[in-house]
Order: sequence, then structure tokens, then C-alpha cells
Amino acid sequence: MSLNFIKYTFAIVLLIFMHLFFYSSEYTKRVDYKFYDISSMFFNQKDEKKSASYSVFVDIDEKSLQQLGQWPWSRVLDAKLIDSVYELNPSAIGINILFAERDRVSPIAIKDFYKKFFNLELQLDDFPNELKDNDKFLTDSIIKSGSTLSISFYNSSYTSSHCKELSYQDNIFSKIKTEFTAPALLCNYKTIQSSVDNFGFINAWEDSDGRLRRVPLFMEYEEHIFPSFALATLLSFDRDINIDTTNNSVLIDSFNKTPKVFSAIDILNGEVSKEEIQGKIVIIGSSVVGLNPTYTTSDGKSISNSMIHALVADSILSNTILSQPEKYKRINILLSLLFSIIIMILFMKRLYIQIYILFLIAGVISILSLIYSYLNGVYISIGYFWTPTLYVFTLLVIYYTVKINREKQEQEKILIIQSKLASMGEMIALIAHQWRQPLSSINGVVINIDVDNRKKILNDELLDKHLNQIENTTAYLSKTINDFTDFFSKNKKSEAFYLRDIIRQTEDLTVISSHKNIEITYNEREEIMIIGYSSELIQSLLILLNNAIYACQKNLEHVNQGKIMIHAYQEKNNVFISVEDNGGGIDKKNVKKIFDPYFTTKDKENGTGLGLYILKLIVEDSMYGKIFVHNGKDGAIFTIQIPSKN
Repeated sequence: MSLNFIKYTFAIVLLIFMHLFFYSSEYTKRVDYKFYDISSMFFNQKDEKKSASYSVFVDIDEKSLQQLGQWPWSRVLDAKLIDSVYELNPSAIGINILFAERDRVSPIAIKDFYKKFFNLELQLDDFPNELKDNDKFLTDSIIKSGSTLSISFYNSSYTSSHCKELSYQDNIFSKIKTEFTAPALLCNYKTIQSSVDNFGFINAWEDSDGRLRRVPLFMEYEEHIFPSFALATLLSFDRDINIDTTNNSVLIDSFNKTPKVFSAIDILNGEVSKEEIQGKIVIIGSSVVGLNPTYTTSDGKSISNSMIHALVADSILSNTILSQPEKYKRINILLSLLFSIIIMILFMKRLYIQIYILFLIAGVISILSLIYSYLNGVYISIGYFWTPTLYVFTLLVIYYTVKINREKQEQEKILIIQSKLASMGEMIALIAHQWRQPLSSINGVVINIDVDNRKKILNDELLDKHLNQIENTTAYLSKTINDFTDFFSKNKKSEAFYLRDIIRQTEDLTVISSHKNIEITYNEREEIMIIGYSSELIQSLLILLNNAIYACQKNLEHVNQGKIMIHAYQEKNNVFISVEDNGGGIDKKNVKKIFDPYFTTKDKENGTGLGLYILKLIVEDSMYGKIFVHNGKDGAIFTIQIPSKN
């Protein structure tokens, strides 16, 4: 089994676990919410069809409460409101008010109260029969108008006995599967609830980010399936209404035009024309905080529960209902996994242009798919594709950026070593040149010793003289070996050294001795000590000096004497070393490119274009300094700035 196969297998397994995590991640959900919000805002700006409204909201608002008293009203008044709406000939009426208890201000209820607590028998002979029981009076109005009642599911262990017996109209939704279940049910007072066939739950809840975007269409209680309040209201006048029962919930389009709102008191006072209500779906409820739940929609607006169901009814009738099937989340996660594997393989092969093209294609396909599905009433949960994909892409970018940087650093180290090795040939020739004369001198001294000995004139004084000459010469040879060894030393231990000694060692390593018409001068304001890597500084200066020698040699036809000036000074915690020559300078167009790899102004035999690039790497990466260049009066001036302590 190859190492590459193991790496690929491990990476794919890791990607699978990452995508499983993202499928159930709260972060993915929230990103997907934002995709939906942006899509809704965009499409509602473009789609004029969605401006139509088929429903209205009759609001028991603050104005109504001020004129008719605080809630709850007498159910005679509730019945009067329902009758007033019914007279305006709507298509359907939905009452988003829970009448959970008996009306305590009903005459028959008051009679029972006084009988129970005060043993008083009130006479109701003067009351018409239809006004003796307010609950019966309200029930008659509900039946006559064909209104739909509301129920509510909640978390509790208690449900009234008559509520437990509820089931919906011949159990027509028995084959529907829903993920929404409830342990308890709150319904209307028994007299009211038992006389009505049409009812639906009003439950709605925010997403995890606190914004309401969806309403369940069906919920299960005690193995019975119940429709939402909006759907039940529509079914009260059209049992064949077209709706996809495979969807558990519908998305709320908060950017859509909201239904018209009429105050309940205006309806009761006859101030609303029949044309405003006729043929519409009327939802009766309240926007007053405390009477009806309110939610924050994705656009940041506050909306009442009644308005939510009016929006749902309007969306169904206008055929603009939007669903979010769970299957698209799974499809997008699988597509993201496949896409991420392909991207990972392309990263491994360093095919960056192909990655860019692939992302471009994926982006175009995503947008087109989103537009097509949205216009057909489906939101395809595109956030479940892009969230893990972008996360994986970011990790890959970080990983390969670090990896490439490490490889680059290794290549730079290799280049530096190669640069030293490239200089070895010149240095060996230089050492051979430097050693010929001393070796000849030693040989001459040995011959003199032999001659003097043969002549019997070799006394102690003359022998000491000859030996001193040999000792001085071998010391010079040892110094050249030390200079050579220091240059190629792999010891990266920081040490203290004097800059003057480094300049001398570097000068001895250059080819200056073979150019009698070029001279090097060194000037420093004060004796400078540096704590750092001497071999790195030697190599840096050696590159500059050999370049300066080459420039001076080429320019000798214009000047009589080649001159190289080294200036050094210390300023605060930095040391500045400049190398200036009279070699004619650098062409202005090449100044900015002079440190680029493989850029050279030399011919092929004398330059590879790596010298100054390596110099920049050494100064910036190894010595934590900077390198500058500009043209002086007679030639180029290179300045190295390094900290006095590394």
C-alpha cells in the first residue's frame, strides 16, 4: 500500500467527518438563513406578481380596545364582529382567538355564579333565549359564517378531555408524515369547539437566530395530524386547494407585500367598504402585545401571529408558497463533499487555475439553480453546499500556503548553499594563488637552511631567523584556511565579532588580488561590534564585493582605477554597511528588478541572476535586516541594515 494512497484515504475520511459535522452544525443553519434572506429580498424586488394580496387582517388593536374596553370582550361583541365581517361577503373567515374558557359575563354564567356562592336565584325571563348564553350566541355566529377556529399545541402534561378527542374532518391528513409533534393541546371551550369542523393550530416559532422564517403546515398530536390555522381557513371554502402535503413547513416571505389591515372598531362601525373585504380571506386577531404572539422576521420587522397566517394564506392562493425540503440539505452536503474532494486533489497537484475555474462554474451553477428553484417555489438550502465547501477551501489554502512557504524556505536554503558552493571554485583558485608564493618562500627557506648547514655556517641565530620566516608564512596559510572554513561553516550559533575583522576576512576571500587596478578601502566611524552570524554577513558582503569588482572591471575603459569603498556606522540598535563602487551604476529601469530571482545584467558566463536574490534572502530572513540600493555619483551603492544584536 503506497504512502500516497494512505494520505488520500485519510484526507477523504476527514472530509466525510467534517461534512457530517456541518450537516448538523448550527453555524451551517445560520449561514443558510442568510442565503435565504438575501434571496427573498432580491426576488421580491424583481417579481411583480408577488404584490397581489388575497387576504386581509381584521385587527383588535389599541384603537378598538380604547373604545370597547380591555380584553377579553363579551362574546356577544366577538359574535357581532364576526357577523359584521360575514356581511361583507368574504371567501373565508379565520378567528385567531382562543376561547378556552366559559364566558363569565354571560347571563347564564352570572346566574350560576350567584346560585353557587350566594344561593340566589336570578331570573332571566326577560332575556331572549339567544342572549342568555353568550357562548351559544358566539357559536351560532361561527357556524353561520363558516369560520375557522384556532387551537394551540404546547409543552405540558395536561390536555382537557374534550380536546383529547379532537381529530380533523374524517382524518383526511392521516397519511401525512410530519416531524412536528406536541405533547399537549389547548382548544376552545367545549360548547364552541364541538360545533365547528374547521380548526387549525396557530403555532409558529423562530429559527435559532431569533428570526421567524417558517411556519409548520402539519403537526401531530396523539397520532392525529392537524393542519395549520392558515391552511384550515383555506380548506373551509375549498377542500381541493392545491398544496404539496410532502412539505412539513412553508417559508414566510417577509419581504413580500403584507395584507391590508383594518381596525376591528372600523368594521363594527361600518366604516370599511364591502369592496375591501368581498372575496378575501379574513383573519381576525390582534396585534396588541399580550393578546397575540409577535415575532421578528428576517428583515428585522415585528409581526403578529395573525399577520403570519394571513401571509401564509396569501402565499398559497397566489401560488407563491415557498418550501424548503429536507432532501436538498442532504443533496448539497453530498455535493459539497464531492466538490471538496476534487478541490483537494487539484490542490495536491498544484492546479490552481483549474481550482479557480471550478469555483467559477460552481458559483454560476449555484446561482442558476437557486433562481430556477426559487421561481418554482423551492428554496434548495444552498448554504449547506457553500458553508462546508468554503471552510474546506480555507483550510486547504492555509495548509498549502504554509507548505509552500516551507518549501520556499527550503529552496532558499538550498540556493544559499549552492551560492556558497558556486563560490568554492573561485575560492579554491584564489587559495591556490595565495599559497603559491608562501609555499615557494617556505621551500626557499628550507633550501637556505640546507645550504647554510652544508657551509657549516648554520648557527642558532641564523636557524631561528629561518624558522621565524617559516612560522610567519605558515601562520598566513592558516589564516586563509580559517577564512575559508568560516565562510562554509554550518554553525548558526550567534556570536560576538568585530565588523572590521569580517570585512578583512571577506576581502581575503574575494578575487581582488587578481585585479591590481582595483582597490578596496574601508572606513568606519568607530569600532563596531555585532552579535550575530558572522558567516551570513561574510557571504552577504562577498556577493556585494564580487559584484562591485565585476562592475569596476567592466568600467575600467572609462576610469583609470577601479575603486570600491566600504562605509560602516552604527545608529541606535542598527548597523549600516554600504558598498559603493565606480562601476557606472545600474540602469534606472533595472533598479526595482535587481533583487528578483534570475534577473541579471551580466553575461551567461558570469552570472545566474541569483546572487543579489540570495543576498536579499540572507539579509531579511537570516539577519532580520533590510537591503537598499541606489545609484551614486560614479556607481551603485548597496546598503545593508542589520540589528547589532540578532
